[in-house]
Amino acid sequence: MEKAEFSLLFGAYIKKLRQENRMTQPELADKLGNNFQNISAIERGEFTITIYTAQKFADAFDISLSALFKGFEDYSFKKEE
Repeated sequence: MEKAEFSLLFGAYIKKLRQENRMTQPELADKLGNNFQNISAIERGEFTITIYTAQKFADAFDISLSALFKGFEDYSFKKEE
């Protein structure tokens, strides 16, 4: 998977998780200690996040880092079908 494709898929997955957790972008940004413009850019696939940021997302959604990546793997596999 290319970096751009990864960023787009991961961003869409983060958006899905945020919506499932009934959070707005500003609410998620507050949990991450970030701003909502960055959350928006991540969700649009404009940024490729670091493992540190992935851990912060996992914490914000109250799941483990491995669960975050497993969920992403399942999500991206379904999108490829």
